Amino acid sequence: MVDSIKLLDVTEQNAEEIAEHWAMEVQKNKRTTHYQNLKKEKLILYAVDFYHNLRKLLIPEDRLDFTREYFQKYAKKCHEMGIPLHESIYALVLMRRHMWLYADFQAIFINALEHNQAIDSIMRIMLMMDYAVYEITQYYLENAK
Repeated sequence: MVDSIKLLDVTEQNAEEIAEHWAMEVQKNKRTTHYQNLKKEKLILYAVDFYHNLRKLLIPEDRLDFTREYFQKYAKKCHEMGIPLHESIYALVLMRRHMWLYADFQAIFINALEHNQAIDSIMRIMLMMDYAVYEITQYYLENAK
């Protein structure tokens, strides 16, 4: 749990910088072409919101309810902007990737013990991403009818 908190602290403290890198990537990535015409500033706000909500998505006992609500709202925003399902999910994957790239670049997990403790962070984030994919897909399917 220590590294989970450490990762969340680093992510929250550097959310704008991480989000800016994500926005640049999502606008040039060939798998997220629908993001190319969106304003970078708007994209940064979306990613900052995600990074600032990670703690609520990963730690509290009632995180499943919050996760469902959060990703339903995420899916709604993406859907309303005309972003296809596969791109909305891949953009979220890129948000996760940029968080980890930033942490790795900053070398916040330095020794073997910290790397082992970081597994908790990885497992929590992967589980949260599984829930996210389910909720986003569910929203798109319900709104395709």
